[in-house]
Amino acid sequence: MSAARDAGFEWLGEDFVDDADEEEDEDGQGEETTEDESAPDSGQNMLYVTMPSMRGLQKILSLWKQYKAGNTKPKTDDGQWWPLFSYLSDIRTWSPKDRVDPGLSLFVDKMMRKFPDRPIRLELDLWFRSDPDLREAAAGYVSELMTLVEGSVLDFVTIPAIQYQAALVELPNQQALLLGSLEGPLSTADRVMRVRPQSLYTSESGDAAKQNLNVRAVPPTPDERPPVVALLDGYPVENHALLRNRLRVSEVDVHAVDVPVVRRRHGTAMASLILHGDLGDGVPPIDRVLQVVPILGAPQNLAEECTPPGKLPIGMVYRAVMALVEGLDGTAPQAESVVVINHSICDTEAPFSQRASYWAKLLDHLSHRYRLLFIVSAGNSLEPFAVNAYVDCHTFETADTVERQIALLSALDKSKASRVMLSPAEAINALTVGAVHGDSSTGVPAGVIDPFDTVSGVTNLASSIGLGLNRAIKPEIVEQGGRQMARSDDDSGYVLAWASEHPDVGQLTAAPGIGVLLDQVRRSTGTSNATALTTRAAARLVDVLEEVFDGNGEDWLESDTRAVVLKALLAHGCAWGAAGDILYELYHGKALRKKEAISRVLGYGRPDHSRVSTAHGSRITLLADDKISHNILHEYKLPIPRAMISNRELRRVVVTLAWSSPIDPLTQRYRGVRLEVVDRNGKRDFWKGIKRILAPDGRAARRGTLQHLVFEGKNLIQAGGAGDFFLGVQAMAEMTAFEKVEVPYGLAVTLEMGQPVRTDLFTDVEARVRAKRVDVAQRIPTRVRS
Repeated sequence: MSAARDAGFEWLGEDFVDDADEEEDEDGQGEETTEDESAPDSGQNMLYVTMPSMRGLQKILSLWKQYKAGNTKPKTDDGQWWPLFSYLSDIRTWSPKDRVDPGLSLFVDKMMRKFPDRPIRLELDLWFRSDPDLREAAAGYVSELMTLVEGSVLDFVTIPAIQYQAALVELPNQQALLLGSLEGPLSTADRVMRVRPQSLYTSESGDAAKQNLNVRAVPPTPDERPPVVALLDGYPVENHALLRNRLRVSEVDVHAVDVPVVRRRHGTAMASLILHGDLGDGVPPIDRVLQVVPILGAPQNLAEECTPPGKLPIGMVYRAVMALVEGLDGTAPQAESVVVINHSICDTEAPFSQRASYWAKLLDHLSHRYRLLFIVSAGNSLEPFAVNAYVDCHTFETADTVERQIALLSALDKSKASRVMLSPAEAINALTVGAVHGDSSTGVPAGVIDPFDTVSGVTNLASSIGLGLNRAIKPEIVEQGGRQMARSDDDSGYVLAWASEHPDVGQLTAAPGIGVLLDQVRRSTGTSNATALTTRAAARLVDVLEEVFDGNGEDWLESDTRAVVLKALLAHGCAWGAAGDILYELYHGKALRKKEAISRVLGYGRPDHSRVSTAHGSRITLLADDKISHNILHEYKLPIPRAMISNRELRRVVVTLAWSSPIDPLTQRYRGVRLEVVDRNGKRDFWKGIKRILAPDGRAARRGTLQHLVFEGKNLIQAGGAGDFFLGVQAMAEMTAFEKVEVPYGLAVTLEMGQPVRTDLFTDVEARVRAKRVDVAQRIPTRVRS
C-alpha cells in the first residue's frame, strides 16, 4: 500500500483475504473447506487505485508488460516501478464487467415485467475521492452522464465517514438493457465504481385486521423518562388504542401526510411488538416511550409500504440517526438519550455476498461513534426451494409429520446458497436476529401445512441464514418470529415449497383500521418480528442495567460501554438447545462442519433472558465493563463458589464478551480491533471441572464482535485449589491504524449449580468479590505478547 502511494497512486480500496485465523477449534479439529472459501476471486487480494491522468495509466500498463516480459529494471526513473510490480500478479483497468453488478440484468428484466411503462431506477456507487473538490464535482459528473443517456438524478448522498458517494438515477429502459449487456455509456463511466439495482425494502400488504377484544388501558400521559429505544421503520398509527401516549414520532424524510393511516402496517406492528410483545402472550407492556423515525412510505401507485422510491435508503437511515443523536441543519438532537435502534428493514435486492455493504458500514460506524446498539433483521427468504424427498404435493401433504419436518430441514440446508441474509445484516457491531417457528396462536387451520413443531425451537421457513463477514457468526441470536405455514407445488418429479402466512397464525399485533377504528389487530410473521421482540428484551434489560450502574454510583446512559454491556446481556442466555441437537444429527460431515452449518441457522441460539434479569439462589451473574487497546490484557479473578467445591453436582459457567470495533471501510479485513476471552496461558482451558457444550466452533466465534461460551461439567473440584476462576480479556489491533484506539467491551459471567444449594451463590461470591475489588482506574493492565 505504501509503495503504491509513494508511486503516485490514490488509494481507493482493497479486497483482502484474511487467512491469519487458521487454527484449531476447541475440539482440536482443523478447519474444513466450505462453500464460502470456493467463491470467485476469494483467493486473491484486490487493490483499487487511480492515477492522475490517462497518459500516466497507459505508461504504467506499458511498463507492466515490460516487467512481465522479464526486461531488466530501467536505470531511469521508470525503474522505481519494478519494486512495486514485485508485489503484484496483474494490473488491469476497471472494466464494464467489474462495473456492472452481476445481478443487474435480472433486476432490469424483473422491473420491466412489473412496470413496463416506467423507467428503471438504479444506483451508481462512485469511487470515493480523498480530494473534497473532486467529491464536490462528482454530482455534476453524474448529471452530465444522465444528460447523455436521457436519464435523471433522483438522489445523491455523500457520507465521508464510510467513504461513500452514490446517486440514485432513473434510466430509459433501453439504456438499462444496454447496461445489462455490459454496453452503453454508463458501463464505461470511469468515475463510477459500480452500477447496481436500487436498494429497496418492501413490506407485504398482509391480511385484513380484526377488532382487538382485549384492549389495554391507555396511559393518561406519556412516560416522562427520556426514550432509550428508537424504531426506524414505517409510520405507526399513533392514536391506536395500544400505542396512544406510548410513542414519540420525529419526522425527517417521511411525513404523516405521505402515508395514509390505513396503510401504516409495518411500523404499527413493530411498535406494538416492542411495547407489548405478542399480544396473545399477555405480557405487561413497556412503560417507557418509544422513539420512532419513519423511513417507509406508501406510494399511491403501490399496494405495499416501502422505502421511498426516490430516495437512497442509506441516506435516510443516516439522516434519521443523525437527527436523533446530533440534530440536522443546526437543530437540536431529537433524542440523544437513545441507545438501542430497532432496524427491521433490509435491502431486498442485496443478499449478503462476502463483502460488507455500504449500509452495513454505516451501521457499524454509527454504532461505534455514538455508542449505539442496532438490532437488525436477518431478512426473509421467500423464494421456493426444492424438497426432493417427495415426488408430488399429495405425498408431501400426507407425509408423517416428523418425517416431513426432517425432509424440510434437510431441504433448507441444501438450498442455503439462495437463502443468505439480506444487507445490512452483516454489520459486525450490530446484533442480527433470525426467526424461530413459534408464536401465541394455537392449532393448525384447515388446508395448510404446519411444517415444524413449536417445541424444538427450529427457525421458521423464511428465516435467512449466515454466515457473516469473514464467516463470522451471523445471525448472532434467534427469537420467535411466528409460525409460517408451508405451501407447495409440483415440479417435474419433486416438490417446491415456500413459506406462507395465514391470518389465524402468527404473532398478534396492533394494526391500522378503516376510518375511526383504532383498536384493530392482526397476525404476522418474519425476522422483523423477531427483531422487534429482541428490542423489547433490550428495553427490559435497560431497567436492570440502570439499577446496577446506579448501585455503583454510575450513570449507565453516560457510560462509554452502555451499548456493548447491553449486547452482552442480550446474548448471555443463548443456547442451541433441542434445535441444535436435531440439526447436529441431521447434517452431514465432521463435527466442525456440522457446527458451522448450525451456526448459519441458529447463531448462538435463542436467549433465555430470565437467566439474566431474575435472581436465583443457585445462579449468580457478574458483569464487567471497560475500554481496552491493542496488546493489552485485562485480568478478572472470580471466586469459585464454595458450593461448587468437593462435589460432583452439574455446574455451568457462561461467558459472554461483546465489544464495539472501529472499521476500515476500504479493506476486506474491515474490523479494526479483535478481543478474546483467554485463560492464564492465553488459551481457553478455563477450568478442569467443565467443558464446552455443543455450540459454534471457536474460530467462527472469534470473527465478529460477540463471543459466547457455555461450559458444563461434573468433575470433582478439590478443596484447597486456586480458589478463583480466571478470565482475561485480550485486545489485538487487526491493522496498525487502530493500535492506539480504545474500544469498549462488556463481559458477563454466570456461575450456576444444576441443583439448589444450601448456600446462596450470590451471597457467597458477592462478599468475596467486594473484598478483592479493584477499581478500573487503579487496575494496571498487563501487556502480553502479540
